[in-house]
Amino acid sequence: MNAEQQKVFDNDYMPYIIKWGKITCWLSIPLIFIPAFALAIFYGAAPSIGGIMTGLIALVSAMVAWYVVDPITLFPILHVPGMYLTYIAGNSKEIRAPAATSALSSADVQAGTPQGTVISCIAISTSIFISIAVMTLVAIAGQFILSLLPSAVISSLNYLLPALFGAMLVQRIMMDYKTSAIVIPAAFFFRWCTLQGFFSWLPWGGGYAQILLCVIAGTIAARKVHAKIINQSK
Repeated sequence: MNAEQQKVFDNDYMPYIIKWGKITCWLSIPLIFIPAFALAIFYGAAPSIGGIMTGLIALVSAMVAWYVVDPITLFPILHVPGMYLTYIAGNSKEIRAPAATSALSSADVQAGTPQGTVISCIAISTSIFISIAVMTLVAIAGQFILSLLPSAVISSLNYLLPALFGAMLVQRIMMDYKTSAIVIPAAFFFRWCTLQGFFSWLPWGGGYAQILLCVIAGTIAARKVHAKIINQSK
């Protein structure tokens, strides 16, 4: 990149990206809640406070670490434009980072350079358009496709979500079977306590207590099991 191109990159391209990246990110926050508000207003499908607390605790406990890890690990690949695009479109590690990495490799450009920043932005933008096109097609043709499927297949779709969570559970167990040997029995115990009404005295029904206790038990168990590794890293 010559001096003129570097000047355009620093003075025109990056300020433009940062300006509109901030605007679109802030606009996306209220837009995310539109489906929830539409369900509540038009269909009366408003969750209870207890349901909101349960979902919030489950989501925060599962995702809070990635709010720190993802920006650190992905920024060298995605850089500023890619980070803005990815955190609006999602699928950072599954689609956007691989798309950027493949484009950088094909163009023989190093990540983090001005050229790499532009290449990764183009690759991520392309992947987003493809994702939108595919999702739009599936959304429009989804009902028609379902009408063609046999009833046995339609019934089996009820097991799709449990199968997904089961696969994720097995993956986590294989990653750390020692901690899992402690946490899984604890999860069954806390679930039994919930069914027995032990947490019903808590605000909003206490349905969230079992998840919160599982998170606490998992944190303590992991720290105890891997205490030697943690002490060595200090």
